[in-house]
Amino acid sequence: MADTAASTETTVGRDNAASTDTGTPAAPRTLGYTFPPFFMPLRERGINPAWNGRETQMYDWGRASALTIDPAVLRQMERTQPDFATAICIVKTLPERFEALCRYVLWVWAVDDGLDERITARDVVFVTETVAELTRAIEGVGEVRSPAARAGREVHELVCAGRSAEWRAEFTAEVLIWLATFVREVAAVRLGTTMSMEEYIPHRRYTSVLGWFMHLGEYALGIDLPHRVRMLPAMVEARHRGAEWIGIYNDVFSVDREDAVGYPFNAVLIAQRERCCSRQEAVNHVNTMLTDLMKRFVGAVERVPAELSRLGVDEGVRARVAQVLETYETQVRGNHDYHRGRPRYVDSPAYLPGEQPAGPRPLYSTDERFATGT
Repeated sequence: MADTAASTETTVGRDNAASTDTGTPAAPRTLGYTFPPFFMPLRERGINPAWNGRETQMYDWGRASALTIDPAVLRQMERTQPDFATAICIVKTLPERFEALCRYVLWVWAVDDGLDERITARDVVFVTETVAELTRAIEGVGEVRSPAARAGREVHELVCAGRSAEWRAEFTAEVLIWLATFVREVAAVRLGTTMSMEEYIPHRRYTSVLGWFMHLGEYALGIDLPHRVRMLPAMVEARHRGAEWIGIYNDVFSVDREDAVGYPFNAVLIAQRERCCSRQEAVNHVNTMLTDLMKRFVGAVERVPAELSRLGVDEGVRARVAQVLETYETQVRGNHDYHRGRPRYVDSPAYLPGEQPAGPRPLYSTDERFATGT
């Protein structure tokens, strides 16, 4: 995999459980801003031992599923490193489940990269029709023909097998909400409308996908919590605030690339517009928002034991909840560390010209993965 050895050295293996993260990544000189000191009180959890730094079966599956057969798509996926993202965000798994999680992560990025660029092209018909087929795939309704839809159905059924009806319903609903956000975004771009920051934060909760990936923490450990416990107010808030933090943190790393390709759904760009300020001032403002979201996430996690006490659950449930909450924290902290070393983010100005020889649409957004005739 390209750049793997150079990119895994950023923060893995160090314990930075300080009140303020001072080990900020160095911004390439071509970025329009410098990174602020991000508040990160969560300790590092290491890396999943199932990941060995080499290609996993995930890449074989991606090729066999026709998700990554285009060389430009494969290069972009290698810069993204879905298997490493999985390994640093979901550190503890039953051994046989790590590969399924890697495949789900690869599928999400394959869909996201392709549809984001069609949003900037204002292609309402393509996005709407593609999302409709992907929705049928996830719902398990009717025949699907595109590689992305077939792969999505396969991996979704894989992780849902043997799970409780309540878990499957909650997880599936959140995947479907994520898919629906692509239609909302392409409609907004086509109409020339914008989102306020107030509108954007809950929208980013779903586009970050981490709200429903936190449910996969249960799958990873072979845990299926009672639904009334999974839906405790503090558990729900932890998922919401964690997903919002991750999405907006991603925005800080992605803003120059997204601005270059004309993708407007980014907290930094919204802050620049609303505050009539420089990019650096907008980044600093967004960092203040991130600090608030992180404190709210931590506060929600800390409130869970009291809510469990009011439910009167037994010690076995409490122990399982503690394991699941640890996966929530691991995913948030893991995303913090993941972004700081991946070529997808740290050298985005360097790779944009090569993937973008003409016009605003990168080559890695080719449509073969969505073609219904294949």
